[in-house]
Amino acid sequence: MNIRRGIGLFGGTFDPVHNGHLCVAREALRAMPLARVDFVLAPRPWQKAVATPVEERLAMLEEAVADEPMLGVSLLEVMREGDTYTIDTLKEMRALTGPSTPLVLIIGADQWRNLHTWRDWRAFPEYAHIALCNRAGSDPGAAAPEVLAAFENRRCSPGALSGSPCGGLAQFSIPEHAASSTKIRELFAALPPTEALHRLETWLPVRVARRIARRGLYARPGVLETQLAAQDQRP
Repeated sequence: MNIRRGIGLFGGTFDPVHNGHLCVAREALRAMPLARVDFVLAPRPWQKAVATPVEERLAMLEEAVADEPMLGVSLLEVMREGDTYTIDTLKEMRALTGPSTPLVLIIGADQWRNLHTWRDWRAFPEYAHIALCNRAGSDPGAAAPEVLAAFENRRCSPGALSGSPCGGLAQFSIPEHAASSTKIRELFAALPPTEALHRLETWLPVRVARRIARRGLYARPGVLETQLAAQDQRP
C-alpha cells in the first residue's frame, strides 16, 4: 500500500464550484497517492472576468468540501494583494511546505493548451509537478510547441508524482461530466430557483445549490425580488 504524501493544487474561479470540479479532485486522489487536494480560489484571475464576490465563492467551496476530509480550500491567492499568478502560488506553497513535499498542480485540457500564455510557466517544474486532467475518451489536445518541448522528458505515471517533490508531468482521466459553471449561472438567471435546482440536481452539491438559491447569487437584477414577492403572496 502506497503511503499518501504530497498536496494537489487545483485552481480556479469556481463560480460556482460544481460536481465536475469535485470529480476532478476525487479522481486525482485515486490516480495519485496524495495526502490531500486543495482548491485554490482565484479572486482576480488575470485571464478571466468574475462578477461574483470572492466571499460568496469561498463560502460555496467550503460548503462543497465540508464532508470531504481529503479536500481543502487554500486562501493563498485570496490573501495576496494585487494581481495573482500561478507561479507566485507555487513559490509560496514550496516555501510553506519545504523542499521535499510533493506538490502537484492539477490543470485541465484548456489550461494545458494555453500554458504558454501563463507567466513564468517554464519555472513551474522547479516548484511542482503537473497533472493533466483529461476527460475519458477525449484528447486533451496539443499544447504549444515550446511547452511540448519543455516537458518532453518529464512524462511519468500519475502514481510516480508523489515520489519526488517536483518536475514531472502525468495525465489522469475523469468520467464524462456535463456540469458547467457558465450554464449553471445562466439557468439560475433565467429560471425560478426551485426549477433551476431541479434541473441542476446532478450538477451541484446540495449545500451549494441551496446557497445559490437562498441568496439569489445569479439571479438577474430585480428577478429575485419578484420571485420573493410572488412567494409572499401565496396562500
